[in-house]
Amino acid sequence: MGDVTPQQYREAVEKIVADYRGAGQIETKQRRYRSVLIGHGWCAEVHRLAEAALHLVDLGYGHESLPLLRTMFETTISLHWLSQKGDAGALGVLAEGGRTNLAALTDLEKAFKLPQDLIDLIKSEPVEKTDESEAFRKFQTQCDEIDPKRELYSVYRHLCGFAHPSTVGAFTFIETATEPPSLRSEPRTGNSVVEATAAMCVIWAGRAFDEMVSGKPRKQFLRSAARDLGLPPILPAIS
Repeated sequence: MGDVTPQQYREAVEKIVADYRGAGQIETKQRRYRSVLIGHGWCAEVHRLAEAALHLVDLGYGHESLPLLRTMFETTISLHWLSQKGDAGALGVLAEGGRTNLAALTDLEKAFKLPQDLIDLIKSEPVEKTDESEAFRKFQTQCDEIDPKRELYSVYRHLCGFAHPSTVGAFTFIETATEPPSLRSEPRTGNSVVEATAAMCVIWAGRAFDEMVSGKPRKQFLRSAARDLGLPPILPAIS
């Protein structure tokens, strides 16, 4: 990765996004479509977030694109986890969604008069707790199942510093080369973190979803893109 330029990462992202949009009809491997429906949505989101991040960079808002990287990276990991867990994982995602919606409904009902159809819809969602719903609830658990060394979770935690109020984001507006440190109105420019992260995510998310599709139609294309950038072609399987 050290010899790959930001422009090469960018060109790879643009090429992969174009290939993703040009893909033909999707045929699933199985009759249980829940995981595929969720996976498709997440995969589409990763590709759109990658595009949006590059647009922000072009407009001079590379710093502001970093929160998008955090969402993109988290979604990519969750998509890979889902591709490994299959229908059981999908049920866990749905159950955790039902749990959080029900918890939000309980709080909202205290402050607002909600439409009855909305109340009925939320209360009808599955909320059964399973091993997979607990894993999906705790993102670190997903990362640990894929990468016990916690390298993936370390990247996620670093990106969280740009998505939440923290010293990580604040200090980019401080000039440390002066004595005493001075304040900046523009953030210090970084390296190719946006382009490189976007490239990793579209490759890994694309391969994870490809594993859920009959014939794995994009496998060779994505493996070639990963090889050109010196990246792993797919995240590790859950043991």
